[in-house]
Amino acid sequence: MDGLGIEPVDEDLAFKLVQLCNAQTGRPLTDDELRLIGGYPRELALLFPGQLDD
Repeated sequence: MDGLGIEPVDEDLAFKLVQLCNAQTGRPLTDDELRLIGGYPRELALLFPGQLDD
């Protein structure tokens, strides 16, 4: 995300979401997808209940 100039709201959660989304799609995420994850990680984490709990 550094190469895109994105400063994630919650860096750890955003990283976990990127890994999870990448594993599910089997392809690299687009710049727009990375921006969305970086800006709204807490909201997007709601799509994966129980999978991101520590």
